[in-house]
Amino acid sequence: MLEESRSRTRLLEVHGRTVQLMESGEGEPLLYLHSAYGENLWMPFHDKLAERFHLIAPAHPGFARTTGSEEISSMEDLAFHYVDLLDHLKLEAVNLAGTSLGGWIAAEFATRYPQRVKKLILGAPAGLWLDAHPMTDMFAALNSAEKLRQMNFHEADSLLAQMLIPDEASDEEKAEAYKGMAVTARLFWNPFGHNPKLAARLRRISSPTLILWGDDDQLIPNVYAAEWARQLNDARVIVIKDCGHLMMFEGENDFVAAITDFLG
Repeated sequence: MLEESRSRTRLLEVHGRTVQLMESGEGEPLLYLHSAYGENLWMPFHDKLAERFHLIAPAHPGFARTTGSEEISSMEDLAFHYVDLLDHLKLEAVNLAGTSLGGWIAAEFATRYPQRVKKLILGAPAGLWLDAHPMTDMFAALNSAEKLRQMNFHEADSLLAQMLIPDEASDEEKAEAYKGMAVTARLFWNPFGHNPKLAARLRRISSPTLILWGDDDQLIPNVYAAEWARQLNDARVIVIKDCGHLMMFEGENDFVAAITDFLG
């Protein structure tokens, strides 16, 4: 984690909700929307992105100390939540990045408010569905750390994977994970992992888009990268070698380098 003098976490009051916000760095604003893993502690990839950008990393409602999850039942609700946050921060348009769940939120936001997104980065996002390549049901593995590591990492037995998804967790960590998964399940469950209307709406996104995927993603197969690129107006795809779903950890250097180069 960064030293306190270099990064900060603050709580904002936005239309009756408390929003936990991490931020650091100078330069072009980059709004990062986290995955269902809930990367709401300052991580090395945050640190590296903040070397080049003013990184803004809020917690979704129901994650960390952000409240208002009882009001969130759809991606529409989250899109409104984040436009309210940008208004509160007095940011008219930003570069927007999201991974997995966060990538889905970022894409939904960009279809509704394309003028507020300069460039878009989608890291292995949920949101689309291919019958021939169904997503893995992560909820079925919640009681098995080993299965979760296999879904999310290329090297499931690595020290990194075991640190991020340990076999044993404290009661506090379990409670925190349960909160986040409860919100994720509400968004993912019916229909599972996608919005049937999203594909037809992606043409509304006007910003250049970078699609990142691990070459060994066992949660959302990387064949989805081509489908996202096909539906978007201006997209490029980068596949990160020897990397699973949580690319911001396992493929950290390539993940940061691709974003930095794309935003230029």
